[in-house]
Amino acid sequence: MDKKTSFVLYPADFLAAVHNFRKNQIADLIIALCEINFYGDVSFKLSDTVKKRFEAIQDTVEKNNAKYKEICEKRQAIGSKGGSKSKAKTKQSLSKSLVKSSTLPPGESEKENESDNEYVNEDKNKAAVSVDKQAYVGAPSVEDVAAYCQESGYTIDPAAFVRWNEERGWMNGKKYIAVDWRKAVRKWFCKENGLTYSEMETLTDVCSDVLGKVKAVQNG
Repeated sequence: MDKKTSFVLYPADFLAAVHNFRKNQIADLIIALCEINFYGDVSFKLSDTVKKRFEAIQDTVEKNNAKYKEICEKRQAIGSKGGSKSKAKTKQSLSKSLVKSSTLPPGESEKENESDNEYVNEDKNKAAVSVDKQAYVGAPSVEDVAAYCQESGYTIDPAAFVRWNEERGWMNGKKYIAVDWRKAVRKWFCKENGLTYSEMETLTDVCSDVLGKVKAVQNG
């Protein structure tokens, strides 16, 4: 598994850590965290105060990334076992069908085959309806959700998110959420981690504002 280059800043913890910081200190802290997690090193010297908070937050980030890696490995192992069981069941069912067909009287086998074909055709039609993803206009694929989570640092299971919403036609009550699925991802993440959505959005705005001002100063 590739090294995880994203991380999550929890609103309550982060705001508590920087409550007495000046804006330039907050900017240094955010940039240092981004650089260490993306490049593996910090390109500038931090003040003692900022460095102390930086080391504490980075320690938490590394622990969270280790937990995330462990969860991914467990899910992958469970998925592999599930695939093996499914293949075994299919093989067993096929063997039973072959044995049953060989023991039927002449004429009965043909009748059963005709009946089976009717059920097979009916099941195929049902399957075609249930997996018609084109019906969900604007709905993302698992890869789309995974890419957004990797970019933004949301530690959710993209496959579970897509599967859960597809089963409900991408409807939340009377609202069709596929056209704004990124917001749905953020809400899913908040629910899994016991966060308030409004608090997380507020922190995101603060961080974006600080980074925007830093970029403006650097380009100025």
